[in-house]
Amino acid sequence: MATKKAIKKHAVQDWPGGQVNQVAGFRTATLHCGLKSKAEKPDLALLVCDADAAAAGVFTTNLVHAAPVRVSKAALKTSKGKARAVIVNSGNANACTGAQGDRDAESMARLTAKGLGCTPAGVLVCSTGIIGRQLPMEKVARGIAELSSRIKSKGEQGDFARAIMTTDLVPKTAAVTAEIDGAQVRVAGACKGSGMIAPRMATMLGFVATDAALAPKALQAVLADVAEETFNCVTVDGDTSTNDTLFCLASGRAEHPAIKSAKGPAYEAFREALYVVCDSLAKQIASDGEGAQHTITLYVGGAKNDAHAKLIGRAVAESPLVKTAIAGCDPNWGRIMAAAGRSGGTFDPAESSLTVQGFELFRGGTPTEFDGAQVSDALKNREVSIVLMVGNGPGRAKFYTCDLTHGYIEVNADYHT
Repeated sequence: MATKKAIKKHAVQDWPGGQVNQVAGFRTATLHCGLKSKAEKPDLALLVCDADAAAAGVFTTNLVHAAPVRVSKAALKTSKGKARAVIVNSGNANACTGAQGDRDAESMARLTAKGLGCTPAGVLVCSTGIIGRQLPMEKVARGIAELSSRIKSKGEQGDFARAIMTTDLVPKTAAVTAEIDGAQVRVAGACKGSGMIAPRMATMLGFVATDAALAPKALQAVLADVAEETFNCVTVDGDTSTNDTLFCLASGRAEHPAIKSAKGPAYEAFREALYVVCDSLAKQIASDGEGAQHTITLYVGGAKNDAHAKLIGRAVAESPLVKTAIAGCDPNWGRIMAAAGRSGGTFDPAESSLTVQGFELFRGGTPTEFDGAQVSDALKNREVSIVLMVGNGPGRAKFYTCDLTHGYIEVNADYHT
């Protein structure tokens, strides 16, 4: 099943091993400043553009949101969509930390700006980790000073994707090249996320760098559009984080006319490249879900409209009963149909069909004849496909999720204590 807007894969080429610091105009540096207990794990990262970049962001819609979210929103408004740098810490969310948390996030921007020689409004701030703890700002301040020095004197790179991790098992990156008006453009991204995953905007923390030339308004439009079809369609546990943030910075170093509006061939070419990167990152988050043993791709089609398809898809993707059935390789079609039925999306079960791993299990209101052992064996694969058709309407949706195992409980029961 195609996504809402067909992606012309031939227009985009994989960029194996591409990193955000390899995009023209960008540099990164990372270090351990003491937020994480193990010195070998970096916990502070800096992404810098050589000149002011067009910048766009999408943020959590959780009413309980972290101080860096407020500070970064204000910065983008003040700068009118421009940024020189992003400073990120892991190991501490700086969420639910009151007025002191706001001051600390502002201080992170101010200290970074001082080190780089730009304005505080040109620095975006992100934090991730445990909620409710004040940042040890002496450690953070020393780390920012060191990162700024390294960036200026050495152009140091560092492992940006690893420095932003918390409970993630693996770093997550994706990169592509595309052609826009005869010029080669690069798009590279990195993200983190493993638990507390049910974005209502983008992802836990995500960063995309490109050398494409875009006006800030066009960049904001395309980022919000693509996030809705990628990161907003991934869920691990149904919990929307306090810190969810996705940024895209464009250095404009690629030699093509600037994309100034959210339409036209050049805009669509860039959108395709950004979609491929964000879609890959979103699926990597689902695959790295805490305790996950299966990565599930769920397609819903034939709904009244896309909104109904998303209601149905999210209910199925977040159902603990569906997720535990997949964990046990149990072709329990009843759990899937029951989750769809309570979703609030309108459909007729008599006009529906359900296919799991290529086996049709349900059609026209009743189960089909299938070999349960054969389907169960197919569910032993890491990748699981579920296709739910609920009629003949135009609505469709795609979700990435994972199964629910004892591992998820172990990670989260021990996370804080």
